[in-house]
Amino acid sequence: MIFLHTLMFIQWIAGLVVWLLIFNVITEWLIHFRILNSSQYIVSIIADFLFKMTNPILKPIRRYIPSYSGLDFSPLIAIFVLFIIKDLINILIMNI
Repeated sequence: MIFLHTLMFIQWIAGLVVWLLIFNVITEWLIHFRILNSSQYIVSIIADFLFKMTNPILKPIRRYIPSYSGLDFSPLIAIFVLFIIKDLINILIMNI
C-alpha cells in the first residue's frame, strides 16, 4: 500500500514539474518578445521562481544538447522524459 502511494506521489510530482516547465517556457517567451517586462517586480519574482525550479532539471540536458540557432530544446526533452516516467508508473500501478 505504501509502495502504491509512493508511486502516485512520484507521478504527481512529475506532472507538477511538467507544468512548471511549460510555464517557464511561456514566461521566457513573453519576456523575450517584450510582452512582459522583466523589470517589473512580480514578473521578476515569477520568472526567478520558475527558473530556480526548472534549472536543476534543464541544466544537465543543456550540457549534452546545446541550443540550436537560439532554440532551446531542453524543456521539450525534459517533458518527454517526464511523460515516459509517468507512463511507466501508470503501468506499474495497473500491475499492482
